[in-house]
Amino acid sequence: MDQTEALPEDALAGILGRLRPRDLAVCRCVRKAWRAIVDASGLLFPHVVPLTLRGLFLNYRNRTSPRFFARPASTRQPAVDGDLGFLPHYGSGSRRIVDHCNGLLLYRDLRRLSVVNPATRRWEDLEDDGFDARLVFDPAVSLHYEVFSIWLEPGEVITENPAKPDLIEYPPSTWTLNVFSSSTRQWEKRLFVREAEAPETVTNVQLDPVERRSMWWNGHWCCSSSVYWRGSLYLLHCCGVFVVRLSLSDRKYRVIKTPINIDECKKAQPYIGKSEKGVYFASMHNSFRLQVWTLVESSERVDWVSNSIIDLKACATVKSHGSHNMEGTLKTWILDGGGDDDDVDGNNTRTMIENLDWDSDDDSIVNIEDAYEGICNHICFLGFHPYKEVIFLGLTSSQGGVGVACHLNGSKFQYLGILSQHTFWLGIQGSFPYTPCISGHLLKSFRE
Repeated sequence: MDQTEALPEDALAGILGRLRPRDLAVCRCVRKAWRAIVDASGLLFPHVVPLTLRGLFLNYRNRTSPRFFARPASTRQPAVDGDLGFLPHYGSGSRRIVDHCNGLLLYRDLRRLSVVNPATRRWEDLEDDGFDARLVFDPAVSLHYEVFSIWLEPGEVITENPAKPDLIEYPPSTWTLNVFSSSTRQWEKRLFVREAEAPETVTNVQLDPVERRSMWWNGHWCCSSSVYWRGSLYLLHCCGVFVVRLSLSDRKYRVIKTPINIDECKKAQPYIGKSEKGVYFASMHNSFRLQVWTLVESSERVDWVSNSIIDLKACATVKSHGSHNMEGTLKTWILDGGGDDDDVDGNNTRTMIENLDWDSDDDSIVNIEDAYEGICNHICFLGFHPYKEVIFLGLTSSQGGVGVACHLNGSKFQYLGILSQHTFWLGIQGSFPYTPCISGHLLKSFRE
């Protein structure tokens, strides 16, 4: 007789809850009664569903592998391989992170796509069709993932050169996408039907070389940014003029006009992300005026509500005793995953203290005025904090590049750490806020 059967369920739940996540997952498979208690008590939920921000994965234009910008991991945290060096095909050629969703990364190496979990060092390889791809993973619903191949904007008419479409008729009544599902292990055609009236039709939209480069990288299609939120995938399209919402449950799509017009989009660095209240849209006007909106959706309306208007000149003209003197400061973020083409002065060896996940209310207590020197000449978006109203920015000056956290409520700035030693240029070509997740459904393991 199993002696645990004599224990009350709450007592057994208390015992099982003291186990490490991996051990708890093993115990769940031993007995049906234990599985029922683990599931009913939600003991694995905090470990499976990401609830903390661990850091930012960054693609650099002048590096062939990504970097991981985060606080140093403590012994109580799973190690995160910042450059994904555990992948067996990790070698020559350009390597880029394409997307991130709830703890899984979508990673491209030449003509190979891989879904990777850097916290568990597990991955799966997928056939790559060469077009832009987006990842959807919601561990609160299922441990299976889907990859969407975004090979065209809705209604886009391709000329002889597929890298330079000249005409966009936007949007059509239907849009067909290629979708890979880990549950079936196959790619399939999935038809999405447009709902509601189109906000307007865009024809003969001529995209200048700067705008086109943002949509075409290294032989691959690239849409600007995207976010998964409550069963829908939101894509920023047409250079930031529209957001396309793909509803995955009923296979409908809707085109939502962003709060800025096409002329503003050409100058404003439009960006979409997920934060505390859902889907957020940000734009940078005249380089130093940051404006943020929140998407409000109901049965009656879909609209953007102005959240914050922040003047970034305060942090862009700071002169103090220099970011280079702050490298050993308590709780400073570092770049991990240096590799043989490291260009950031090895600052990952200078901070040796144990730290936990970033708490925007308590961490990085050094204010930007005390940590940054030089007049900023460029600011770029690095992403939203997924659970708090904070946006991460990269600032570049004659002293190099640093990461900054900007609080949308109160316009408070916090210094994070050094992003680059290059002056006047960060060279960041993609940033992905990373929330670790323990998922065992990826087929390949580092130990195999």
